[in-house]
Amino acid sequence: MLLRELISRSARRYPNKTALVFGDLRYSFKEHNERVNRLANSLLALGLNKGDRIAILCDSCPEYVELYWAGAKSGIVLAPMNTRLSPRELAHIINDAEPELLFLGANYVELLNSIRPQLSYPKDFVVIGGGGEGMQSYAELVAPYPATEPDVELSEHDTFCIAYTSGTTGLPKGAVVTQRNFIAAALDGALLYPIRHDDAVLNLFPYFHVGGFLLMSTAAYVGCTYVGLERFGPALLFATIEKERVTAAALVTPMIISLLDYPDISNYDLSSLSMIIYSGAPLPVEVLKKATKVFGNIFIGAYGQTEAVGSMAYLAKEDLVAEGSEEKLRRLASCGKETLNVEIRVVDEEGNDVPPNQIGEMIIKADSVMKGYWKLPQATAEVLRGGYLYTGDLATRDGDGYIYPIDRKKDTIVSGGEKVYPREVEEVIYRHPAVVEAAVVGMPDEELGEAVKAFVAVKRGETATAEEIIEFCRPNLAKHAMPKSVELMPSLPRTPSGKVLKRVLREGMLA
Repeated sequence: MLLRELISRSARRYPNKTALVFGDLRYSFKEHNERVNRLANSLLALGLNKGDRIAILCDSCPEYVELYWAGAKSGIVLAPMNTRLSPRELAHIINDAEPELLFLGANYVELLNSIRPQLSYPKDFVVIGGGGEGMQSYAELVAPYPATEPDVELSEHDTFCIAYTSGTTGLPKGAVVTQRNFIAAALDGALLYPIRHDDAVLNLFPYFHVGGFLLMSTAAYVGCTYVGLERFGPALLFATIEKERVTAAALVTPMIISLLDYPDISNYDLSSLSMIIYSGAPLPVEVLKKATKVFGNIFIGAYGQTEAVGSMAYLAKEDLVAEGSEEKLRRLASCGKETLNVEIRVVDEEGNDVPPNQIGEMIIKADSVMKGYWKLPQATAEVLRGGYLYTGDLATRDGDGYIYPIDRKKDTIVSGGEKVYPREVEEVIYRHPAVVEAAVVGMPDEELGEAVKAFVAVKRGETATAEEIIEFCRPNLAKHAMPKSVELMPSLPRTPSGKVLKRVLREGMLA
């Protein structure tokens, strides 16, 4: 099966059912499919061919959804860009992807013009929601072309997109993702969560991330309604859930923290909501306990990587309980078990499986794993070995199959000759009643080699001192794992997918 068949099939089976909701805009599957076909045909008429690239620099919008499906139908490869990256990083991605065409939101025209002298590509630009000097508007581009299905020969092994990593350790790398990768991930999502034909799925995963299109493709797979928002805000989110009778919502971890801090949640009817999928970063145990008390037992944790497209592991609703035995509560710190069509192993440096409860690296095998990194054969060879993706994530696995992420291998701290895993320190800090966010990194230290430093943000209306947090940790951590210093911040820098940018914290520390 090909990606294009998902939306075309739903247009045949459910032509009048609502496919896409974005604010006051609503398209049936028939209307949505026809708009996608017009866009795909316009790209082909411009002379683009299967395998050519188009880059996208835009916020979440209906046109972004159409671009994804147009790529699926035409074989033109998408290169979505993280809108929060620096101009230097955006210029790197554009030059790296070598796109023939760049689609951008009207609010990014000025930014693009500032980096154009650095760009070797592209020659042509299309503006969504406006225009610019020497740039065509999206509406003008699409209007003249027919709504017939594009006639392009495609294979499941064709590249669908180049998904750039978050760049937490350096310049972003492009993961080459095929049609088959996305089909496998979409099927897993439909079976796992589960999402059904009569659902209304609200997606707040960033669209430039693979998780954004994954929810779109899963919704099209089962023929349910997809609900998008241009921006995140608790009031807008709750109002949309109430208005559209949303049954399932997909959020990144920091959003859940924001929702728990919103004072007027009781003013909204959220009774339709039966599932919240969260991803992007681990949800601290204490936050997860509070979330289940506020929303009920409707959470599912999804754990994945750009390089693997879909969820590698999931924490099921029945495991997300705020009260229970010590064993059940311990599972809140896990990412659950491997998903249905994924094999996860935890291995040592030689690639041998480690015993239960021992730390090793997670490696995975699945049809959703990328083809490789774009134009980076050495980096590809380092992570794709023996049919497995070496994730770089350290974890343990208990005797019941639950997987407990520890940290990225590169984030392990060696203090006084002892290994310190930042996640273990962060979990202790999160127990402090005033803490809303915490991140731990290693800082150079003449005596210890590396010393543990914590960055902490406190809840609105609460207070805490660095000394107080250090003392709070003392009874709960070994001496070598104790934070030597704590820096209080208004909030922690994160990627849009929810991962803390520890690189930014370290750079600020050493500046």
